Amino acid sequence: MELTPSGITKILQGELSRNSSFKPIVQVLAHKLIPTTGDASTERCKYVLSDGEHYVSTITVKSDLYAMAKNGDIVKNSIVRIDSARVHSPDNVKKVIIVENLAVVAKHAEKIGTPKQMTATEASSVSSSAATTNQANKQITDSLRAASIGDVGNIYPIASLNPYQNKWTIKARVTKKSDIKTWSNARGEGKLFSMDLMDSSGEIRCTGFTDVVDKYFNIIEQGKVYYISRCVLKTANKQYTALKNDYEMTMTNDTTVVLCTDNDSVPKVQLNYTNISDLENCANNSFVDVLGVVTDCGDVMNLTSRAGKELVKRELKIADKSGAEVRLTLWGNDAQNFDNSYTNPVVAIKAAKVSDFGGRSLSVSFNSTLNVNPDDPKAQELLGWYNTEGKNAAIRSLTGSQGGGGSMDTPFKTFAEVNATDMSSAPAQYFSTKATIVFVKKDNCMYKACPSSDCNKKVIAESESEFRCEKCNKTYPNFQYRLMCTVKVADYTGQEWVTCFNDCGEKLLGVSAAELGSYKDNDDNKFDELMSNVNFRSFVFKLRSRVESYNDENRLKCSAMALDEVDYVADIRRSLKEIRALEVM
Repeated sequence: MELTPSGITKILQGELSRNSSFKPIVQVLAHKLIPTTGDASTERCKYVLSDGEHYVSTITVKSDLYAMAKNGDIVKNSIVRIDSARVHSPDNVKKVIIVENLAVVAKHAEKIGTPKQMTATEASSVSSSAATTNQANKQITDSLRAASIGDVGNIYPIASLNPYQNKWTIKARVTKKSDIKTWSNARGEGKLFSMDLMDSSGEIRCTGFTDVVDKYFNIIEQGKVYYISRCVLKTANKQYTALKNDYEMTMTNDTTVVLCTDNDSVPKVQLNYTNISDLENCANNSFVDVLGVVTDCGDVMNLTSRAGKELVKRELKIADKSGAEVRLTLWGNDAQNFDNSYTNPVVAIKAAKVSDFGGRSLSVSFNSTLNVNPDDPKAQELLGWYNTEGKNAAIRSLTGSQGGGGSMDTPFKTFAEVNATDMSSAPAQYFSTKATIVFVKKDNCMYKACPSSDCNKKVIAESESEFRCEKCNKTYPNFQYRLMCTVKVADYTGQEWVTCFNDCGEKLLGVSAAELGSYKDNDDNKFDELMSNVNFRSFVFKLRSRVESYNDENRLKCSAMALDEVDYVADIRRSLKEIRALEVM
């Protein structure tokens, strides 16, 4: 029988906490029962364990390990496998191994090797590289011992917490645990993780920074219940949390986290689902709980943000029994880990973020929790609906296409219909319309922009060869022209001013921004000709409309998201379809 080489050293270095597959084989050189007060929860046993090179004294904290020694299941020189153990440092120098679970490999064996005792100094030395982890384990072990005899303090409901309380303990379930996030700025570097906690009274966000991440990230598991105390309470930053709580918790080095095995009284995640068809009435950047069946799953895409950060995303389409469909964007690990081998899986999202870009869309954000094929009767009911009738039903998409296709995947409306809609408190709406250009503003139809590919901000001319971009905080020897055309367009019911930004402006005028800028600087006649040629031409516009207040007067502001030449065959078919609908009425 072979013992695990340097097994004792690795235990002291925290290998059991970091590596779930690490199960060291060691030998029991001796054991001693510690007298108790008669309470089974306080039964302890001291074991002397050896890996053949070193031996150390350890303590058990579970009554079944005490019974194994008392009943003779473990004797001198027995070979055991350590399944779970923590390192306790009562004075921040001496290291004590707390054995939580072990299994007997061989009850009777000869002594292996000539191990030497590992002194307190040596134990401290080998574990110095994992000092932070050991300190966390010390606190957890102390807390576990206290919890085992019921000493967890007074339990407060989450809803009752406020910054003016000093001593409190909550008993809460971890409903969401984030990945570790890192940051780097002028003030330094750091890392953090957060978790959402819930009890029967409410929810609260809890965040740990830097050293706390090393202490607790690998210990806390999503879905389990913990006693938590000694956190700092402060006003919640609603930019980073969707939970309905005015406060949030910050973990410190004094924070205590204790695993709770009596968790039946703590509810699991409860979602208040919003029908997908009702997303049209939800405000931009709000958060909703959604249950949907995946009707389309895109591939993982890699992209780079304007800040130069590498991002990973995946786009899904989900639908529900309300007869509507919406695009759902997954980011990071959610995008990479999503199993696209499922056929029409059901997804439940807590706190999905609503966006009005391209109509209506959802995204799984930092605040969201994604659950695929949840064990929920509503999920099973939804999948049954989709398999029997949903897949063949007419599903209305709330998300417009991002290209310039003919129908543009948005409802056709006239300007009169749009103006008749009460949008005073509603978010922006997207619609398509066939309209004719009646006037083009030549003034301010373009601007000098930053030449960087990641920035389109206007530059300031400091000289004939120096152009300053305040966003990039750089001065460039050149610039690029970008279009921002304002045109008046009309249909048979009315007219509106529409802003066409660079891509739409180039398509409208049939010339690039660089070429038009060159004509504007060097050939006024050609510039005027190009601007006039577009008058009285008809296009199919995809527009984004929003009510804005100007001098206490509400005005409809329209921006072109895309435009196409009129496909007259498709336009006639659409008109015939509308006429037939009127005949039915």
